[in-house]
Amino acid sequence: MLDLISSRSGRYGRHLRLGLVLAIAASLSSVWLVVGQAAPSSQSAGSGAPNTGLVTKAQFDEWMTKLSNWGRWGKDDERGALNLITPETRRRAAALVKTGTTVSLSRQIPAEARGGQPRPINQNGSGASIFQIAGDYLFERQEIDYHGGRLSHFDALCHVSYNGKLYNGLNFKEVVTEGRGCSKLSVNSAREGIVTRGVLLDLPGTRVRRQDVEDWEKKTGIKIGPGDALLLRSHRPGAQAAFGAAGYDPSLLPFLKERDVALLGNDSAQEGGTIDGVAIPIHTFTIVALGLNLLDNLALDEVAATAEKLKRREFMLVVAPLRMENGAGSPVNVIATF
Repeated sequence: MLDLISSRSGRYGRHLRLGLVLAIAASLSSVWLVVGQAAPSSQSAGSGAPNTGLVTKAQFDEWMTKLSNWGRWGKDDERGALNLITPETRRRAAALVKTGTTVSLSRQIPAEARGGQPRPINQNGSGASIFQIAGDYLFERQEIDYHGGRLSHFDALCHVSYNGKLYNGLNFKEVVTEGRGCSKLSVNSAREGIVTRGVLLDLPGTRVRRQDVEDWEKKTGIKIGPGDALLLRSHRPGAQAAFGAAGYDPSLLPFLKERDVALLGNDSAQEGGTIDGVAIPIHTFTIVALGLNLLDNLALDEVAATAEKLKRREFMLVVAPLRMENGAGSPVNVIATF
């Protein structure tokens, strides 16, 4: 997730409130719930608007409590929002397949030269993980370094904590260790795979707010609902928009709870704006409060082109994270079928 975060917790603490929060790029369409104020209008990537929005830390903390899914599926639940994807949800998703056209939504993993002798190959197959705690976050290597801003990956619910807590109220320090990773809330919560309706918001260059989503729904006739995977294309090829200028705006975080979104994806790392005192509000609210897994750094240009060609913005989405013991996530190849 945070490829610019220092590996040393002291340095991490000093920089978290400053430049390192600019390492994430994307945000969510959400609801502006301040009494007496209307939702601010969209701002384009070139507007020069500040990356810190109007949401305060006090409002964010209130949302973390009032909109939480903790206990919703039982005190021992480890699946979180994936519980919203039912057999009927999967059947409806499968019914969306009309042409049989498939598109990968994941970036290619680049081959990198390595010095010295290569590690011997285990011909029986193996997986090796190295875990590291940096401040409030657990990072992991599964032979490849998938967390960060480069590779397409799936975030497990043990990946991020807030005020020492993980999803469903579990204690971060009791669940995760550098030696063994996640004893609970690991990537294996999604071991059966994810099949649901994918909905593509193709809104590059926009800080997406509730009005943008509602306008998009009116235009397309599609309403985002329970069990959906919401995917946002926030950048065009080659675009280098300033951090926070495009993506899901933090002011719309409650929208995810209201619509019961089951999976969230973006072509960056989910953070399109900041809140003073909260470095990564999208990651924190979704993973910790809602138990909502994330798909970071997706490749959405080809699926956007296919959607435009077929005049469709919904499709069957299949995600199959690797079954890594105690894993904090997984690199993934995400497939859309029209």
